[in-house]
Amino acid sequence: MDRRGWTLAGGALVLVALALWWRMHGDATASPASAPAAPASVFASPAPDVSNPAGDTVAATAAPDLLKALSDPPPHSPPPPPPVFPEPLPPWDAKLVDVLPALKTRADAGDHVAACHIGLALSACAAWMDHQPSPAELRQVSPDDKDTIDRMARLSGDMRRPGREKTCDGLPEAALEQSFAYLQQSADAGNTAAMLAYAEGVPLQSFNMMFRHPEWLEAHRQRAPRYVAELIRRGDRFMAYLLSMNGDGMQMSLLGKALDMDQTTAATAWYLGREVLPRQTGDWHWGSPELRQAAQARARTIHRRYFEQRPFQSGEFKGRSDLMNVELCGSQP
Repeated sequence: MDRRGWTLAGGALVLVALALWWRMHGDATASPASAPAAPASVFASPAPDVSNPAGDTVAATAAPDLLKALSDPPPHSPPPPPPVFPEPLPPWDAKLVDVLPALKTRADAGDHVAACHIGLALSACAAWMDHQPSPAELRQVSPDDKDTIDRMARLSGDMRRPGREKTCDGLPEAALEQSFAYLQQSADAGNTAAMLAYAEGVPLQSFNMMFRHPEWLEAHRQRAPRYVAELIRRGDRFMAYLLSMNGDGMQMSLLGKALDMDQTTAATAWYLGREVLPRQTGDWHWGSPELRQAAQARARTIHRRYFEQRPFQSGEFKGRSDLMNVELCGSQP
C-alpha cells in the first residue's frame, strides 16, 4: 500500500485520537517539569516554550505561516559536524539495552547524530510494543482462530524493518519516555533525519505515548512547521513530497494538523510536489482558478530558489520512507 493508502487507513484513528486528547486536556500545555529538553538550537528564532504561563510570545492557536518562512532568506547554515568520538555508533540491530548508556553519553555531550539514533530507535520500539497483545489477550485466542493467530504472528515483528523488534529485547518501558526529548534535541540542532521524523510525528505514532504526554503534541504543533521550512530551504525533495501529500486538504496526519494550511499554502505545497517530482500528475481541485494559478507560480519560485540548482539524484529517496531508520541520522540530503 502506498503512503496515500496508509494515510487514508490511519487518518481516522489519528483524528479520533486527537479529538479525545483535546476533550481530555482542553487548552493544557506542557508543564515546566514535563516539557522536553530544549538544548542550544541552530535556529535563529526558537519556538516559544509551551510551558510559558504568560503566553506572551505566540498565541497558542496561532497558525504557522509556512509561505512566509519559505520566502525569507535562510537564517543559517547546516548543522556543524557532531563531536568526534573514538568509537563508531552502534549498528541498527544492536540491542538498545546494551548500547543506550553510551549513546546517551554522546548525545548529552552534543552529538546530534547519537541523539537522533536514540529518538528513532526508542520510537520504533514504542510503536512496535503498542501492537503486541497482552498475555490476557493471548489466552483468549482460540487455537482454531487462524486469522487472529496469523495477524498476531505478523505483528510480532517490525513490519517496516523485520528484525528491528529484537533491538527492544530487555528494554524497560520507562526508557521509551526519552524518545521525544532526544529526537527534539537532535532536530533543534538541525539534524536532517531528526527534523523529518519529528515533523512527521514519529515519536507520537505510539498512541500510548501520545495520550500519556499531551505536551508532546503541543511541542510538535509549534516546532514541526519550522523543521519543514528548514528542510525545504535545504532542498530536501523528500520533505517537499511529504508536504505535497499533506496539501490535499484532508489534514489526516499529525503533520497536516500541525501545519494547518489554508487553501493558498496547501495549493502551493501540492504544486511544489509536482515541481520536485514532475512525474506526478493531477491538479489542485479546490479554490478558484486564480488561486491555483498563483499557487503554481509560487511553487515554481520556491523550486527555483531551493531545488533547481541541484538536479534530482537517482536513489535520493532510497530508504527514507522508513522514518525510523537510524542509519539516516548521519546523512544530509
